Amino acid sequence: MACRIGIDLGTTNSAAAHVDIDGKPEIIPNCEGDNTTPSVVAFEDDAVLVGRAALAQAAVNPQNTVMAIKRHMAEHSYAVKIRDNLYRPQEIAALILRRIKQDTELVLGCEIDEAVVTVPAYFNTAQRAATREAGEIAGLTVRRVLDEPAAAALACKLDEEDRMNLLVFDLGGGTLDISVLRVARGRFSVLSTSGDNHLGGTDFDHQIMQILRRRFEEHTGVGLAEAGPVAAERLREAAEEAKKNLSFKEKTRVSVPFIVPSKALSLDTTLTRAELECECGPLFERTITPINEALQFAKLAAADIDAVILSGGSTRIPKVRTIVSEIFGKEPLARVNPDECVALGAAIAAAEGTTRVTFKTSRTLGIEIKGGAFSTLVPRGSTLPMATEKSYTTSFDNQSVISFPIYQGESSRAARNVLLGEVVVDGIDKAAGGSARVSVTFAMSTEGILEVVAKDIRTGRNVSITLEGAIMSDTERVAAMERVDKLAEKFE
Repeated sequence: MACRIGIDLGTTNSAAAHVDIDGKPEIIPNCEGDNTTPSVVAFEDDAVLVGRAALAQAAVNPQNTVMAIKRHMAEHSYAVKIRDNLYRPQEIAALILRRIKQDTELVLGCEIDEAVVTVPAYFNTAQRAATREAGEIAGLTVRRVLDEPAAAALACKLDEEDRMNLLVFDLGGGTLDISVLRVARGRFSVLSTSGDNHLGGTDFDHQIMQILRRRFEEHTGVGLAEAGPVAAERLREAAEEAKKNLSFKEKTRVSVPFIVPSKALSLDTTLTRAELECECGPLFERTITPINEALQFAKLAAADIDAVILSGGSTRIPKVRTIVSEIFGKEPLARVNPDECVALGAAIAAAEGTTRVTFKTSRTLGIEIKGGAFSTLVPRGSTLPMATEKSYTTSFDNQSVISFPIYQGESSRAARNVLLGEVVVDGIDKAAGGSARVSVTFAMSTEGILEVVAKDIRTGRNVSITLEGAIMSDTERVAAMERVDKLAEKFE
């Protein structure tokens, strides 16, 4: 028997869910009995660890432990060096997905044939493609790459008769996503999205680390930098634990015995919630701009929002909840566990499809024109799927080739945006500049996959290309699959 599941591939934690025989979405615990799996991979001499075991040994093996790989998806030049091997972000993410797949198959007793994998709504086409690649390398058929806020909305158990403007505030370990949706009779229309792909729980951890580092150095006169990577990882763990404690306590004790063992020095201090909120003030301020931006694109005011859903573990931080409540003048809905709602929504999408959701583009699509300027083809916030047709002419006499470099982003300069690919029309009859015309049709799917067809008006010659933002070549993808297969044999 084959099964479909939904997977929330998170920066700090991941989760899987399915829809049971009664039609109810439920989290699938991993083989350790946990509802979430740390998105951590560690390499040992004869073993590969994923999840809780990888996180547990991070302090003693930091140089061979990989965390927060989601933040590097689609970075062409980024690779993780483990001993003498280099791993692309897709391969590390694939190891996490492969472990989730294996655990799920054992727990459910069926083979996983298809999955819906979630991504931040603000991910561009290349980042979505890299996530899909990771799933395929892991041995999954990725049925869809789904926006996290849309998944959270699907899971929030709204009544069929509910009609409202809904805002999803999704603050996870590495990213902030804001989506405004209109809900009517069980259907969701995405009105706008905004976010910050570099704002999440790990950034709050880093700020707490700075507090702890300063206090230690002021008290001892010894710099923690000289203590090495093991001390740095122990400090990170202490900062993360302090953040969690301060979500339900006004103060917490932070103790790291012998953080500098060569000098028998320990860290022992007390941190208050007020100190955390002061130190992290700029981070809290950064959560407000995407909210305002999403409201602006949706052409709504805060008072027009009928309900707010919180998603992501970092929404447990009291200051975050206070900011959201003050902006909207109401308490957020608390119908679903914020750590689980995205995976639950992904499971619903895996079982039912996404016909109940209408999507919009999160980034502007355009081409590079003369002088390097960025000319908009598909404005941000356009309803998907969509298609548009444009006509172009040659720029100079006897021009036989017209190329269309296609970018995604919000800068007025093409080179500052993300290059998705290029369409080249050659064999144009030589003529005076401006006399030859090419008609170009751009069609984008609900997942942001772009199909481009360029036609020489005079000759009728067509050139077509599909741009999925893929990062790896077919050869690289096959090699990555083989390597992940071998590494998965070493799972413990």
